Amino acid sequence: MRILKTLYRRHVDGVQFESTIAFYESLQGMRCERRLGFPEMGIEAAVIGAFIVLAGTDEALAPVRHVEAALIVDALDDFVEPLRALGASVPEDFHRTPVGRNMIVRHPDGFAVEYFEPAA
Repeated sequence: MRILKTLYRRHVDGVQFESTIAFYESLQGMRCERRLGFPEMGIEAAVIGAFIVLAGTDEALAPVRHVEAALIVDALDDFVEPLRALGASVPEDFHRTPVGRNMIVRHPDGFAVEYFEPAA
């Protein structure tokens, strides 16, 4: 049970996507690692170092805007019981995507976090 990477989530309007990527590339001195599209949701995503930028309309981002960070983990299943034991609100099921699976967890202090396990 390990957290492999922590990402701060930034939600921006679609027209800000490229300029936001450029900003975080310059800030961290690194190139964008990955771009993903979620056309069914109307969201584009980019991972740059410690940031994940999610771009779309206000309507498209509304269901995910409350999530403030993403934790990339080695084994999602291993986090369920420890999180529940610590008082976190953990969903019963995971969400599967083409690139892995995730769950949105609300920590006892109200912090909403995406826990993500990449596909093998």
